[in-house]
Amino acid sequence: MKTSLKTLVFSTIIICLVFSVKAQDRKFNFGIHISPNISWVKPDVDGGEAYKYESDGARFLMGYGADFNYFFIPNIALGTGINVVYNGGRMKYPTTYTIKDGEGDSIGTAQCNLYRKYKLQYLEIPLVLIGSTGDLMGNFSIYAKFGLGTSFRLKARADDEYVDKLSEGTTYKEENANISKDVSFFKESLIIGVGGTYKFKKIISLNFGLTFNSGFTDILKDYNDQKTDLKENAKASYMDLYVGVLF
Repeated sequence: MKTSLKTLVFSTIIICLVFSVKAQDRKFNFGIHISPNISWVKPDVDGGEAYKYESDGARFLMGYGADFNYFFIPNIALGTGINVVYNGGRMKYPTTYTIKDGEGDSIGTAQCNLYRKYKLQYLEIPLVLIGSTGDLMGNFSIYAKFGLGTSFRLKARADDEYVDKLSEGTTYKEENANISKDVSFFKESLIIGVGGTYKFKKIISLNFGLTFNSGFTDILKDYNDQKTDLKENAKASYMDLYVGVLF
């Protein structure tokens, strides 16, 4: 999966560069970018005080990808592309931990509070409407974008720390646990962003900005281990700093 993903992104970049040579009328532009982000997970579970789900902090992560923009009228464009986004955050909630012996057999259970660090990777295909001021102060322009992001889960892992409720000093840890069965394959989000471009040459520009990516679909699909009729629900969002080159 990792090799094929890199091949897909690399091929997209090459195609963008080839077509950019022909985009002299500026109806099209193409680009590549990196996008460090602050990411968090917000639970939406009505379990009362006994089964309380809480956010437990954000994470600093990274993304990268390729862009394609089509200006169907001057200074108004449809934007899309391929983004590889590392998403996640931290969450705390009650659960049951299965205690195992050295051979992996169950020898009991413990009622715990789980402190989970989500390590998620998505392939995102955005579709946004972009409005640009055109050239201001020479080669500088300002733009805003608004639209949707459709994401497909590539990887879902977690670092877990289980704290026994009856014995606060007792903890159980699992690192890099595979949680793909607990995380939804699709994620939809609202994209709002502002930024600017600075044109160095006729078809080469520096592209930068801030983007708020607000997830509005549930990324979880499991039920609580202690209260089996309590559906888990959380939204994953992030704010990124977008830096790249347009051709």
